[in-house]
Amino acid sequence: MVIWTPLIDIGHILARYGNTNFSIPRFFVVLILVEHLLVWPLCIANFYGIFTGKPWAKKTCFIYGVGAAISMVAILSEMVRSLGASSTLSSIYVPFLGFALISVLNGLVPHY
Repeated sequence: MVIWTPLIDIGHILARYGNTNFSIPRFFVVLILVEHLLVWPLCIANFYGIFTGKPWAKKTCFIYGVGAAISMVAILSEMVRSLGASSTLSSIYVPFLGFALISVLNGLVPHY
């Protein structure tokens, strides 16, 4: 997530502004901006906290998971509702929702 998130999002932004025939919903652009300002730095902190064994890593995983799950639900519901998304595009986004839910569960389960 630390590496792929900015690359995928930059691709979406360039596609939106580079091609006038390609329309991305305005809320999607806002989600990308929120992701880069809030969620992506938290993902970097999670990466550091998990691999160094910091005690606060479970809390930041939970916060990251909730933010990412909300974004993925909004994006996937727009794709399903618009009926214009291909199954390939949906199959790209569904694993991100799975990772977000795993992060939420990781933050909720106590460590013994």
